Amino acid sequence: MTGSAAALAWIAAAGLSALWWARAAWFGLLTELRVDRLPLCPADAPPGGWPALTVVVPARDEARGVEAAVRSLLLQDYPGLRVVAVDDRSTDGTGAILDRLAAESRRLEVLHVRDLPEGWLGKNHACARGAEAAGGRWLLFTDGDVLFAPGALRRATAYAESRSLGHLVALPRLLAPGLLERAFVSTFASFANLAFRTWELRRPATSAFIGIGAFNLVRRDEYLRAGGHGRLRLEAVDDVKLGMVLRRTGVRQGAVASGGMVSVRWNKGFRASWAGLLKNAFAGAEYRWSLALAAASGLALLSAAPVAAALFASSPGARALGLAGVVLSSAVVGTVARRVAGASGLEGVLLPVAGPALAAALLASAAAATLRGAVVWRDTRYPLAALRHGCVRVRDWPSDAAVGWDRRWW
Repeated sequence: MTGSAAALAWIAAAGLSALWWARAAWFGLLTELRVDRLPLCPADAPPGGWPALTVVVPARDEARGVEAAVRSLLLQDYPGLRVVAVDDRSTDGTGAILDRLAAESRRLEVLHVRDLPEGWLGKNHACARGAEAAGGRWLLFTDGDVLFAPGALRRATAYAESRSLGHLVALPRLLAPGLLERAFVSTFASFANLAFRTWELRRPATSAFIGIGAFNLVRRDEYLRAGGHGRLRLEAVDDVKLGMVLRRTGVRQGAVASGGMVSVRWNKGFRASWAGLLKNAFAGAEYRWSLALAAASGLALLSAAPVAAALFASSPGARALGLAGVVLSSAVVGTVARRVAGASGLEGVLLPVAGPALAAALLASAAAATLRGAVVWRDTRYPLAALRHGCVRVRDWPSDAAVGWDRRWW
């Protein structure tokens, strides 16, 4: 490649990446402006009084954290609250811990699942069993390691009721003590926000949707009308796809930043966080190599191209564009780090490391599933062919066209 051609290539790469990150920064600003903060939401009872709420907690081998998580729910001041914990074939002390807690509180009911029916993922089956045992107007699906601050359920339910929502997500605070761990989870959250298009949730008939395993609050009638977890029997990213199916069937959907009122440790450390994606990152690409390769390439290039141009491009213009991309990308990831991890924002400068690591996790997940012909999740082997067949694909649900474009839901 000649010198002029190389200079043009650097300018093109740096310019496109800077433009992409400028667009991401704009969308990030819209998200900040349009996503309310749970601690600032009123906790006043809705006009008709507090609607019945049941929390469904699937748990498999969660002995380390399930007691603290369930106790944080039982200590909520929500009137008439019920908690249904589903012990899904645990081999540690999870079941015994839940039974002991149930003996202490009438609010808690424990279901023990001994066998997994064919054609189901374990967590999805546990959620379905919990929903069957639940009653009332609202269901909250959460995980067995999520912690809730006092008043979280009152504020979230009052918020959903006041805006006539059918589904509300509270974006959890991700507990990540290490700098590289925070950078990794913040990078993941940054790209997830762009994929979900969170800033568009208030407008119907868009491609936006959201679902988070830590906090999916849904009206029970809307959940049943959409098919519940029975529609997601073999969907590995069930929390995300539940949000997608609800949105695409016309359910009014919203999100709030939990501000630490809902918190969870994704995994303990950077290595564990990276390894934790191996089981379901390929599911996020819907088990399609074309999508996995495109996503991984985009992640790596957008993370590394700006700093590479700033350091190694021969053209002053390319270096300037690369520096602009570095500043913009660091600001985007740093802002997300402050919001989702309560961090300083310096995590954004580690994007050139965290982004390629995220891309590598996606490719490793795809390679492992393909070579095994299966995904191993919580000691259960699920054939890849069955998972592909049971995948609820986003491309089959492009948008909710049943509601007009000319107004907002709330």
